[in-house]
Amino acid sequence: FCQIQYNYFDENSQAGRTGLERAYSKGIPVIIMEPLRGGKLAKLPPSADSILKKELPGTSPAALSFKWLWNQPGVTCVLSGMNSVETVGENIRTANESFAGCLGEKELALISRIKDELNKNMVVPCTGCRYCMPCPRGVDIPGIFSAVNRVPIDGKFHGLKDYFMCTAIRKNSSAASMCVKCGKCEAHCPQKIDIRNQLQKAAAEFEGTLYKTGRKIVAKIEKY
Repeated sequence: FCQIQYNYFDENSQAGRTGLERAYSKGIPVIIMEPLRGGKLAKLPPSADSILKKELPGTSPAALSFKWLWNQPGVTCVLSGMNSVETVGENIRTANESFAGCLGEKELALISRIKDELNKNMVVPCTGCRYCMPCPRGVDIPGIFSAVNRVPIDGKFHGLKDYFMCTAIRKNSSAASMCVKCGKCEAHCPQKIDIRNQLQKAAAEFEGTLYKTGRKIVAKIEKY
């Protein structure tokens, strides 16, 4: 068998649809990882979520993502992280109701519209897979990119709050400014993200006076 990262947003990343169909043509079972793109497809931004609720009321973002996968005959097994009995139940129901060819033109067109909305909000195409980790300098790369991508959706304050929580509330800083541009992370990134430049942008956006003041306060508290 083979295992690939695959979802409707990353349809053509890495092996993508081409790899899935080639494996299927050779009779090789395919296991899907990152079906919800690190959870990002389970909680859509408001603009995309409103489209889904209007066009397919009662269908959750996660269920639509799984149906898109099960719609393809080459998909053998879908891996999913679940943290509640309700989520387990929904995933089982979705799998039982789905089959190759279960989605019609309306559903596929809807997914295309949702992808367009997601592209408008995605600053850094990070899935949170953590293949870039550990960073030799201790930079929390996935955490930082998650904060960056939250800004267009929830505003600068929430992005800064997430950034502070993942980089400053700890003994050793894991801030973007700690990056020395060694490039080790980029060599392992499945999405081929320009990580070093993106970290530099994140440092410029978040590590202002408010952040530095907060970091000093945390450092004093840690002494006690």
